[in-house]
Amino acid sequence: MKWKVFLSTIALLCAIFLFDRIFFFDLYFLFPNETEWDSSPWYNFIYKTKELQSSEDKHRTVVTGSSVALYSVLPDELNKKEKPNSKYSFFSHVAMAPTDLYYYKENLLSTKPNLVVYLHNFADLQWEYMKRDGESFSFDEKTWIKEFSSRYPTKTIYPTSYLKDYWNDIDRKSFSKLATKALFYVSRYRIFFWDPIVVFIDNHFRSGRKYHLYQGVLPKEGIWSKGWTKTNATIECKEQRETESIFVQNKNTKLQFLFFENQNSLINNSPIHTQIINIQKSGWLDIHWRELNLSNLPWSIVKIQILSQLPTAKQVNLIRYGKDEEVGIRLSHFFCDGIQTENRSYSRASYWDDTRFVQMSVDEFQKEYFERMIKDAGNRQELWRLHVVREAKKNVNSVKFKPWSEYNRILEISEYFYQNHIPFVIVLSPENPIEFAFYKNSNWRKEWISHLKEQLAKRGQTVIDHTEVISDVRYFFDPHHLTYEGAKIYNTIFESSINPIISKEN
Repeated sequence: MKWKVFLSTIALLCAIFLFDRIFFFDLYFLFPNETEWDSSPWYNFIYKTKELQSSEDKHRTVVTGSSVALYSVLPDELNKKEKPNSKYSFFSHVAMAPTDLYYYKENLLSTKPNLVVYLHNFADLQWEYMKRDGESFSFDEKTWIKEFSSRYPTKTIYPTSYLKDYWNDIDRKSFSKLATKALFYVSRYRIFFWDPIVVFIDNHFRSGRKYHLYQGVLPKEGIWSKGWTKTNATIECKEQRETESIFVQNKNTKLQFLFFENQNSLINNSPIHTQIINIQKSGWLDIHWRELNLSNLPWSIVKIQILSQLPTAKQVNLIRYGKDEEVGIRLSHFFCDGIQTENRSYSRASYWDDTRFVQMSVDEFQKEYFERMIKDAGNRQELWRLHVVREAKKNVNSVKFKPWSEYNRILEISEYFYQNHIPFVIVLSPENPIEFAFYKNSNWRKEWISHLKEQLAKRGQTVIDHTEVISDVRYFFDPHHLTYEGAKIYNTIFESSINPIISKEN
């Protein structure tokens, strides 16, 4: 009887482990991924890794790194070339530290890259764990080990490897959590399990009033990423559903709809019908094209104008700091367009959130940037890490460069790809000139880059310094992230630097 109970228990546990592996590791990722750019980062990273592992390209260049990589390069644009000499793909997620990439290196190798490009930045080097120690910095290893054990990448993607290396250095509670996640994928993935499912339901079975990023037709005047128009919105309606949804912020909002037959009538400002409506309540409401276009004449373009008092970007929570500006109405998710079901999780689009900076003068941008990114940064939680990095840039001016464990991870990654005969390139990503000036001429920076180049050169690998290639501050959202317009400019620079390496390999 005891043996029967024992064997039954073993069989049940085996069945649980098997189900966990088959369902949560394999079948779950067969579900359509309709999540959007920069949403559900851990799910998207694992999904993308599996997609790369199960596919092949004639030549594959894998771009890896933190959000700095995600906001610097546009693979979709690079892959549009008629005869590309390589297929560019991301292997990246927000806050990817060198240690993260170190633990991912086997997974990255399994994606069958022909070239690995690590877009790296000063901010990636975990400065929150660095303390001034005489003429150099010292790395707080003990705090780093403790806090890294509770990070999402550690718990979700590499708990087993982390436990293997640091099981004796973490507390019992952290050990227990990581051990559970190492055993069961359901425990790892529960933080994002519903994300693709909820997005799928929202896209196909709901009104389109709840979404992460606007995916409808882009108005000629531009649109905010959350779907808020500017004061006017001229839209070429690709798909004319009977009903669309809009959101108005203020009561008694007066809207004017001008319908145009085609581009010529728009250019000539000859609408076939004009309709003004007064919306008494704030919030979401349905609009019916047939009721608005009483002429019943065919149309393809609609221009929506707000004739009453306009809300502002701060009032509708688009921004909190910096230069405010008027906005119009909010459009539903796929306004005037069909539902886009393709995988867009690593596809970045152009929104007014970024474009507005280029419209400012340099002086206007610098004032706006100070209000948004620097003023009182030490006391603003959302800017805490950027403040730490900024202070580190100032502090390195008076210390000598000395390698530490997080920096050495990069050299271990370099050695790994060298041993596996995969070309490896480090590209130091562009930095905002406002922030780069803090440490541009420091001996520490010169020694850091010199040491990095020297170590990679031993393996025949390359370091490319692109820190200063974007000189216009208006192409930066913050110290290290390029706007969409900045990324389009950098794309050409990046490609021209990588092409000779690809050609050499081919």
